[in-house]
Amino acid sequence: MFKSTPQSAQIVIIEDSATVRDMLAHIIRDDGYQVATYTTAVDGLKYLQSSQPPRLILLDRVLPYMSSEEFLEALQAEPRLSAIPVVIISTYLYDEPAPLPYTVGYLEKPIAIDDLMRVVRRYCD
Repeated sequence: MFKSTPQSAQIVIIEDSATVRDMLAHIIRDDGYQVATYTTAVDGLKYLQSSQPPRLILLDRVLPYMSSEEFLEALQAEPRLSAIPVVIISTYLYDEPAPLPYTVGYLEKPIAIDDLMRVVRRYCD
């Protein structure tokens, strides 16, 4: 299993639920990917601004302190970060493929492992 370092994370997970965040990180790490996890969008954004861009961001739809919409706007304001694919994690089933601007799709909670790994492999392999 890989441990993430600020320069090596292929995937960033921003999720305020420790249970969901840890479960996602565990599954993804077990498949050989390097993961960095954050509880808030503020902390996730600080990491992204000071590290190599990851291949994928998994972003909870509802977050404290900074909303997912504010996070996405901040990401788009930085050319180095604006091309990172962002997948929303939500308990709500959306009718469209990408529920928010600047996102490439979503995973509905509870997240099926096959769906999670399909998204990870699509953007990280």
